[in-house]
This record gives sequence, C-alpha cells and structure tokens, in this order.
Amino acid sequence: MGTDISIKFTSVNQKIDFSIKCNDKDKFYKIEDILYEQYPEYRDSENYFICNGKKINKYRSLGENDIKNGSIIILEIIE
Repeated sequence: MGTDISIKFTSVNQKIDFSIKCNDKDKFYKIEDILYEQYPEYRDSENYFICNGKKINKYRSLGENDIKNGSIIILEIIE
C-alpha cells in the first residue's frame, strides 16, 4: 500500500522548482514523467537525478531509492 509523501524537484541551473505528492511505492520513472509534463524542455535531454548524494535508479520505487517525505531531488543534465 505504501506511504504518501511529498518530494521537491530542483535543477542545478535552478530553473526547476516543482513539488509533487506521491507514494513511496511509486516507480521513479512515473514521477519523472509527471515532471516532464510540467517542464517539457527537459524531456529530450539526457538527465539523471540525485537525492541525498546518491544517483536515483529510475526503475526502482521511491522507497527503494531511499526517497522520503520532504526529500529534494536534483535534476542534472548530461552534456
């Protein structure tokens, strides 16, 4: 069933400021897709995400990535 949590996305260039309510059982790639609906200009770039100093595995759940309520997730673009 999981636990409802709220997480915040930001980016190194500080152009992203987006909070979302989700569940710790949600797969990260599904949350990533919601982010791209709000910021479509990042959909076609090669990105990775960091939370608490660790790179996020997008195919694991938020809980499996140790993402908790109030976590800040940083989007970084691979150039």
